[in-house]
Amino acid sequence: MQRVFILLIIATTLALAGCQPQVPAATHSTAAPTVAVSASASVAAVPDRLQLSLSVERLGQDIPALKTEVDKITANLLSYLREQGISDTAIQSFAIRITPQYRYDDGQQHLTGYQVSRRMVIDFHDPEQHSPFLEYALNNGVQRVSEPQLTISNADELYQQALTQALELARTKAEQLALTAGVTIMGVQDIRESSNQAPVTRYRVPAAEMQADVSLPGQQAVEARIEVVYRLSQAL
Repeated sequence: MQRVFILLIIATTLALAGCQPQVPAATHSTAAPTVAVSASASVAAVPDRLQLSLSVERLGQDIPALKTEVDKITANLLSYLREQGISDTAIQSFAIRITPQYRYDDGQQHLTGYQVSRRMVIDFHDPEQHSPFLEYALNNGVQRVSEPQLTISNADELYQQALTQALELARTKAEQLALTAGVTIMGVQDIRESSNQAPVTRYRVPAAEMQADVSLPGQQAVEARIEVVYRLSQAL
């Protein structure tokens, strides 16, 4: 009996629903019109940080003797850096590698010796300090130097400035488009940041004597890019 009662209720509900007047579907979208604009801005600055990587390497048969020689050269370089006021926290010199060296004759592999190398990475808060050190290193056993990397210490702050300028430019562009279309900007619907990370300037250092008057850092541009979608009023 209870099951029949439930079925009657369902049938009655469906019948009432069928009697409701049909509301015609909306034929026009009521979404507010929008305009999307993109903008970019950059702030230039002279790099004030430099990172230098080099490798102390020696070839031979006696691994302990090779390591002793490499460590002696490294210790000399560390002493020089400390005398120049470079903190130990700005120096990395723990990475050491021992690589077997082979010669191939008629497809046969023959061990000829070993290469012992220690990599050093130095962060100079004053980029001008790197040139005298590089000259000293090349004259005291260093034969391999990687490309220095120049950076800006306050890149994050400069990026925020560029981001603000990009947003202001996007607003100006949107207002010009809205004025031309005869509408007004009602607000911001969406903002997307599409910037890459701050760039790092790289340059090559010749394996020769460095001079301060020719080692110029130039400028870096910290750039910000955004995309903004603005809500517009209905056209008159």
